[in-house]
Amino acid sequence: MPFVSLDLLDKPTQMLVDGDGPAVVLLHGSADSPGAWLGVTLQLRGVRSVFAPALPPQVAAKALDSDLPWLDALMAHTGARVLAGHSYGALLALRWALAHPGALDRLILCEPIAWGIARQDPKTALRLAELDAECLARFVHGDTLAGMEWLVDYWNGDGFWARLPEKVRAALLAGFSRTWAEVACGSADRTNPQELSTLATPTWLLAGAQSTPESLKVAHLLAQAIPDAQLQVLQGAGHQFLRSHAAQVVAAILGVSPVQSP
Repeated sequence: MPFVSLDLLDKPTQMLVDGDGPAVVLLHGSADSPGAWLGVTLQLRGVRSVFAPALPPQVAAKALDSDLPWLDALMAHTGARVLAGHSYGALLALRWALAHPGALDRLILCEPIAWGIARQDPKTALRLAELDAECLARFVHGDTLAGMEWLVDYWNGDGFWARLPEKVRAALLAGFSRTWAEVACGSADRTNPQELSTLATPTWLLAGAQSTPESLKVAHLLAQAIPDAQLQVLQGAGHQFLRSHAAQVVAAILGVSPVQSP
């Protein structure tokens, strides 16, 4: 599948480009790559032009500070009016949509780390604060390996990090500075019902039924706060449902009735 290279705001950007038709931009999550969208991209072939960039390695201390201007340039380059994101990529998509009213025809948020909305549920907010402190403490104290292992296992289950091929673990460790900056954005997020009430873009929220309790709660809180948002909880899916439940993600991107997996 073809990748193209381009400079966006002097940041070299590698991007998966495929298909024909109206453009859609797909943003991957932390410690991931455009490959997360491969199954989705294959199912969109012939009906949508897919642009799935690798988030640039050059990043501010809080990733959104540099990623939002970069996304401005990407959206202008592609002309896309549909934007989808997963995890940190979904937080980035949400913040961009809020800053650009009327710019999108559809917004698809796959388990965004918009932790700020958890303030509407004190129990979830406290748990997220504890988890963020536990993760960030490892990075702050220079224990990159322990920090990455904790983060990967939190989202994917105990022992997932240990089962990854050595080459994959090495690549994740090489990108730890960006991952740290993305985790910091979740910790500092201030998403609130007041600003979400202004979001007029048709919005689909997707979450895995077997994902973390905190991520599921945040998805429900966002669905309550965003006008007319559609929430689909995917049975049998964890946080990585882009790979396991591509058909449901495609349905959201196309704005059609979702198809449940057996």
